[in-house]
Amino acid sequence: MDDPEDVKPEGYDDIPEKIVDPEAEKPEDWDDEDDGEWEAPTIANPEFKGPWVAKRIENPDYKGPWEHPEIDNPEYVHDDSIYSFDSFGAVGFDVWQVKSGTIIDNVIIA
Repeated sequence: MDDPEDVKPEGYDDIPEKIVDPEAEKPEDWDDEDDGEWEAPTIANPEFKGPWVAKRIENPDYKGPWEHPEIDNPEYVHDDSIYSFDSFGAVGFDVWQVKSGTIIDNVIIA
């Protein structure tokens, strides 16, 4: 989280990203009438540090990853015979054949 005590330095936003090249000179053959007003090229400003970002600190209130509470279901009754059948009449497979291979999607037992 952002450090609430970290403050942006005064004048930080006033530092330009690019500055006029102090070593640039107007070319001798430059004609203001034909070429327009000469503008010196710009260079990266060595004092520019990018957009201001607050320092990051660890959240003192962080308690770790959330885990859902496990609550017993009072209506739950265990049943061993829920999937038990005396006989199976049929077994069906939902098979897809596609360019990348064969996909078995569902197995149906009745």
